[in-house]
Amino acid sequence: MSLTLLVEDNPKIHSVYTLNLTTWIGAHVTVKKSSEEALELLKGPEGKNYGLVIARFKSTSPTGQKEFISYLKTTTKIPVIEIGPETIFETPEAYIPNSLELKLLIKSAAKALNITAKDMSEKVVPDFFPIPIAYFMVIKRSTCPVFKANGKDYLELTKGNLDFSANLISDLARAGEKHLYVDKLDRLSFVNYVTSELLSLLSPEEVSPSEHLTASEKSMELLTKKLQTIGVNEETIKLAQKNMDVMKQNVRSSPKLSGLFEKLLSNKSSYRFKHTQILTYIGLHIIKNIEWGNQEQEEKMSFIVYFHDIALNTDEETMIHSNLDLKKSSLNHQSKLLVEKHAQIAAELVAKYPHAPMGADQLIRQHHGTLNGIGFSEHFGSNISPMAVVFILAEEFTRIVLKNESLPLNRENMIKELKDTFPTARFQKIIDLIQKITF
Repeated sequence: MSLTLLVEDNPKIHSVYTLNLTTWIGAHVTVKKSSEEALELLKGPEGKNYGLVIARFKSTSPTGQKEFISYLKTTTKIPVIEIGPETIFETPEAYIPNSLELKLLIKSAAKALNITAKDMSEKVVPDFFPIPIAYFMVIKRSTCPVFKANGKDYLELTKGNLDFSANLISDLARAGEKHLYVDKLDRLSFVNYVTSELLSLLSPEEVSPSEHLTASEKSMELLTKKLQTIGVNEETIKLAQKNMDVMKQNVRSSPKLSGLFEKLLSNKSSYRFKHTQILTYIGLHIIKNIEWGNQEQEEKMSFIVYFHDIALNTDEETMIHSNLDLKKSSLNHQSKLLVEKHAQIAAELVAKYPHAPMGADQLIRQHHGTLNGIGFSEHFGSNISPMAVVFILAEEFTRIVLKNESLPLNRENMIKELKDTFPTARFQKIIDLIQKITF
């Protein structure tokens, strides 16, 4: 197979690319940090062995870019996949604006290298799949058993979802181990896990705003999996706080709801991520404008928004908002039970969270109108707390916004639907605050 040349100076991003391209399509990847280094390689005796160039030109110097691009155009016929917010190469094989759209990158690379779906399905994969040991340096545990080669045999070093013993990976690296191994059936889920870990480490300065949204979404998915497997600890608390801070920053950087909405749509975010981000925007707007709102209540709102659906795993589960929805859904029995009890499960998780805002667990129990966090209420009694009322309205308005995502945002129609759903004075007063949102 032809070699793939990757031009990327960010070690987290090129680690993600290399791991995914190698695992999913079997690409053989060489990484160069600059256009100058890449050009030197292609001009050398090994240059003829390369069948694809993948370049995020934003990460290289303009001077080197010009000469490198000229060489690619005039001297070689190597296909180029360009990545970044703006295209520089005039006729790339594929152009990927968001550097973290890994599915599109893998698909484009496979096409450029003439690797078909049949090729990938028929590819012989060893029973124990090798992973460079460097990838184990960025994780504290594996999602599956990890093995070490011992001649023709493989010794199990650790089981899945258990922290590595102290200095295990560093000692193996110092001893000269280049690879550790996972079962071939676990390789894809393991790679997805490591990818999420690496992306969660990216700072806003390292990527574009759109790319940072993608990284935030992956970080949210990662936290959900960690909470479900290892629970609340120092690691998950730190990741949760980082994710909540990002959500709030996205709100502050988008003075208009339409601006945030457009970013989420153009970024092809999942329903679950869009739901959480827009709900943060609307919930904080209400708290800022309600008479009893203050900084403490804003922090509480951000917290319950982030954790209220943390037990759910899929978009289909997140979209259910009534008993009728649940009954009509195609979910299996176990998933339906999870949806029915997700508020209770999330509240129990939050109750273990150190320094959680006072009463956050009770508010999460009430976010579908029931007091025990089970099922969906058709009627909202006076025993629902004022903050829960705010949350219920904010979530319903978020649902209405997302239901109409293919249409222009129409304030009048959406507010009318909200008022028709919640006709009592207690709810109407807060709906008046939602009308003040800047679209």
